[in-house]
Amino acid sequence: MNRLLRFSCTLVLCSTALPSLAQTTVSVSGLAYIDYEYVIASPFDDDEGQNGFGYRRLYLTSDFGISEDFSARARLEANDGSTTAQGKPSPFVKDLYLRWSDSFAKGHDLWIGISSPPSFTVAEKAWGFRSLEKTIQDRAGAVSSRDFGVAIRGPVTAQGTVRYGFMFANNNGERAESNKNKRIYGQLEFYPTDALVITLGGDYASFSGPRENAVNGNALVAYSADQFAAGVEGFYQQTAFAETDESADLYGLSLFARANLNDNVTLIGRFDRVEMTDIGVEGSENFFIGGVAVRPHENVEFIPNVVISKFEEDDSSVVTGRVTLHFKF
Repeated sequence: MNRLLRFSCTLVLCSTALPSLAQTTVSVSGLAYIDYEYVIASPFDDDEGQNGFGYRRLYLTSDFGISEDFSARARLEANDGSTTAQGKPSPFVKDLYLRWSDSFAKGHDLWIGISSPPSFTVAEKAWGFRSLEKTIQDRAGAVSSRDFGVAIRGPVTAQGTVRYGFMFANNNGERAESNKNKRIYGQLEFYPTDALVITLGGDYASFSGPRENAVNGNALVAYSADQFAAGVEGFYQQTAFAETDESADLYGLSLFARANLNDNVTLIGRFDRVEMTDIGVEGSENFFIGGVAVRPHENVEFIPNVVISKFEEDDSSVVTGRVTLHFKF
């Protein structure tokens, strides 16, 4: 498997040498999410009053224009969940793909490598504030924001009001493959108007070990205008276990909205409900986030916000106040 992975990377790198240097363009960009947070309340007394500065995400991205039909991206990420044994940032490959535009027909693009599954891309754009939190499926662990495989996306109708996405991938996130099992994703996107999007999607994954397979269905309805945006996203995932008739269920619903008070100030609110029914275990979480985004520059946002999380088994909520800095460069 390692030999195959090295060969795949070689194919992408070699493709950049095919066109003349005059055709190749390179752009470098990045973004960061930096927080100061303070734990206002918690069911665990030792957590109350905890505070400090930290970063949740750093991207360094290189985009390559190889030719009219081919482009590529290489992106490194460092985050607060990926550190060395000494607690220092440990960057990893977040994106690494070759995009073949109009691969077999006009508007139908092929992606090879590490990229976003169909169910992730539209939902994150509709939510609009990844700087504050992941989308509900990513946050609940139902679907990862990246997978390693082959994806194709394009229009179903000539006007582009209906689009599709399909992906065949490892089901191991950004990591190298470690077993024979795979995951298949599919999604339909409907655009009745420029402001409204509706998606219906699902995926199927097989596993080795106690889990046999998992089936996930998801849907999104989102409206986005110049001054106001709102949406609802939901999912249901059932995991079957080998040699038993039992299953684990994971499902959730997310409601979100934002309003632009002017060109530089936006109000944001979101509420999630996630429930899990596992073998002999049940649990649920209510999650709320609200904030105000202030933009002194189009690439710089300061976002005072509050996060409230209440698990069913806890006596009280965890309440965290944050000031988030989101900047792109």
